[in-house]
Order: sequence, then C-alpha cells, then structure tokens
Amino acid sequence: MSDKILFVETNANCLNTWAKLFPYTKHEAYVYTWPGKSAEWLSTMSEGLNDIYPDSEWLWSHPAEGGESTPVGCLIQQDAHQLNTIREKIGYVEQD
Repeated sequence: MSDKILFVETNANCLNTWAKLFPYTKHEAYVYTWPGKSAEWLSTMSEGLNDIYPDSEWLWSHPAEGGESTPVGCLIQQDAHQLNTIREKIGYVEQD
C-alpha cells in the first residue's frame, strides 16, 4: 500500500504544484508533512484547499488531536469521487 501513498515534505511555495499533479498520478493519496504547524493551521488550510480543488478531498491530522493521529502535522489529498464511493459502500456517515 505504501507505493500508492506519496509522502511529500513540502512548503507553501510548492504545495499548489503537487496538488495540481495529483489527479494525473496513480497514487491514492498524497500526504504532505508540515512539522511545526498547528492543528488550527492545518484545519484552515484543508478547508481552503477543498474549495480550490473540488475534485480532491483534503483531510488533516495533527499529533495534538490524540488517538490515531499522525506523529507530525500533515495534510492529506485524496480523490474525492473515489473516497465518496468507498464511503457509500461501507455505509460511512460523516459526523459533525
């Protein structure tokens, strides 16, 4: 599975380039690592990126959130249609 997920150590200057390339790859997800960024920053960024790239689903994770969170802050880009299809198949209902 790791060959289907690309981990990218990125910065704000190249994020849009990577994001635009995503639909043309065979990866199921890009995980952009953002050490030192707060959970609030990641949440705000994912909301904005969901507006800019409607064909992608942008999620985020931060160690401060606990549980099964990632050990470093990150943004996760996935194909929105593919993710919604999987959610429908398993009966996933998003919680507010």
